[in-house]
Amino acid sequence: MTFLKIVQNSRVRCPASSKFTGFQLPPCQAPVPASGDENVLREVQEWMARKLPCVAGRREYNRGRYMLRVATRDRVESIFSEFRRGLELGEVSACLFIFNDKRFDEVHGDVAQAFRFLAEQMEPISKVSAVELANGAALTNSIELNCPVTNIRTIFDDFECIAFCPQSLDSNDRLYDPLMAMPYPCVNLSSDVYGFSHFVRTSALAAWNCEVYEQNDLGKIEKLLRICVERWQRVATATIGNYQAITNTELCPIHLTVDENHWVAGHRDPAFAEQMKMAHKHELPRIYANRIVDGWMEYFRNGRIYQASGLAREGCPAHVDRDFSPIELIAKKQKINCEYF
Repeated sequence: MTFLKIVQNSRVRCPASSKFTGFQLPPCQAPVPASGDENVLREVQEWMARKLPCVAGRREYNRGRYMLRVATRDRVESIFSEFRRGLELGEVSACLFIFNDKRFDEVHGDVAQAFRFLAEQMEPISKVSAVELANGAALTNSIELNCPVTNIRTIFDDFECIAFCPQSLDSNDRLYDPLMAMPYPCVNLSSDVYGFSHFVRTSALAAWNCEVYEQNDLGKIEKLLRICVERWQRVATATIGNYQAITNTELCPIHLTVDENHWVAGHRDPAFAEQMKMAHKHELPRIYANRIVDGWMEYFRNGRIYQASGLAREGCPAHVDRDFSPIELIAKKQKINCEYF
């Protein structure tokens, strides 16, 4: 199967403001496997190792910290529980639910149908309905873990589930957005705050051969943390560049702001899935990771309890201002509904 070869068809773009109001697929309909689960898993593994545009995700996968499971609605809860146990043991940092269903392989269905299907599959671990998930609600879980930096029990409130499908690469689809594309319908579960925390821990072990919380020199700690912010920033900007290279930005915006404090995409993070497209700007590590570092330093300097909750912020509708590059003005001419405020 060639993932990047999307079959072009004669579908007409629907108005971007159209909204899904009911499932077109019977929610309990049995899946129709596209191939054996082992073959599907192997194909996704190869793609994750070599083709995944997300630099941080590929790094975690190649270091053995990405849990991949072929899932069904009935197995979602047990996979989630397995992932939580792996987090507690420090063995994993992210999880990918892979759904093997021929109705949603790369040549069948469209993005809207795939997202409705994925919303129904993930509903068992959601606080909101599948209909809400398919229409822009977030599927968020708070997980209490030992912070990799401070080693104190911390609630990470941004373990988000995000839907992906191969149809997102189809430029004829009204929900075209290569950032949301994977070889099969998948749901990714990860936390930006925990991911950065894990990155800092591995950096400290490489630099000092000890944990951050075992280092007594506060100056060394802060220097390393600020260096990690800039490294994480480079990981993020490289990822955006990778996606920009495979995206028709006249149809779907993706770019950095001039100051590289934010990036713009045609969707809101952390929506599970969306039935309409709108440009949103999101914080880059230079903003949110420095906020995390400030919390850590308050703990190391003054003993103030570090709290991870509220550190990850939702994207907001993009708008034209002096911080944005001229390329963003092109978005006004795009075929998706890019509203600027």
